[in-house]
Amino acid sequence: MTSERKVILAAAIGLALFLVFTELAPTAGRSAPSNFAPGKKVPVRITLVSADAYDLACAGSEAVADARCAFEKDGSPSEAAKSGKGILAPYMTVDNVLVLIPDLWSEPALAARLERDQPQGKNRDELKRFNARCDLDVQRKVSGFFVRWLPTAAWSARDDAWAGTISGCSID
Repeated sequence: MTSERKVILAAAIGLALFLVFTELAPTAGRSAPSNFAPGKKVPVRITLVSADAYDLACAGSEAVADARCAFEKDGSPSEAAKSGKGILAPYMTVDNVLVLIPDLWSEPALAARLERDQPQGKNRDELKRFNARCDLDVQRKVSGFFVRWLPTAAWSARDDAWAGTISGCSID
């Protein structure tokens, strides 16, 4: 094998590993802290970019606080998506814990941030990542659902995650 072919092969392997790990990274979340339990209010720090308001989605059949995923498990739009209200979406905390939260961007601090930092026409990489500190009112654990981090991404199966409503958000 020529040295040129070795370089091309090494680059291809490196690219393949990069793609595998970047696809798997969002799915490798930690377990929720032990203080997550139905009825508890816990502080969370959620890591975001403004495009998340439009890009993140879940697919599943369970309802939480009158909210549902935007898609059914078969990928068809849910009633929540048709109404535009009460839509659950997946978010990651800074501790890499997956949580499902309805209508996160209607929280005043996040709505103001989205107004200032409109993502339309921008590459996600150009958007500044920020953290939202919020109180999560834990409702319950949701099981057997799917998430996707971009509208063009494949659905990724998830075993479970805590879901709840948020309040009192501020931006770091």
